[in-house]
Amino acid sequence: MRRFALSIGAVIVTLFVISCTTNKGDFTLVNRADEPIARASVTICGQKIELVNIQPGESASGSYDVKSDSHYTITLEFQSGKIMREEVGYVTNGMDFQHEITVTSSTIEITDSNVN
Repeated sequence: MRRFALSIGAVIVTLFVISCTTNKGDFTLVNRADEPIARASVTICGQKIELVNIQPGESASGSYDVKSDSHYTITLEFQSGKIMREEVGYVTNGMDFQHEITVTSSTIEITDSNVN
């Protein structure tokens, strides 16, 4: 009986430690549009990442803590003043993520490649 109690205790401690760890998410925003992105705002898991001055053919990166299930809310302002807003992708607590977000003149798309 004592061995069983110790096993249950070890499982509970292990689950507690796992639940307290924070997973990481990384993304790269790639500008495939015909004009520069003056400002990009990426919000995920309650965190807002601001990126500026991304020229056509270039990219910028950001990272965040995966604290909950969430999706990306992306707001872009191009140099011309054109604004795009899109909700894309999905992350879930307990995993690490690495995404590529591709921006064209008319779309915002995400490539999902979770790493854990």
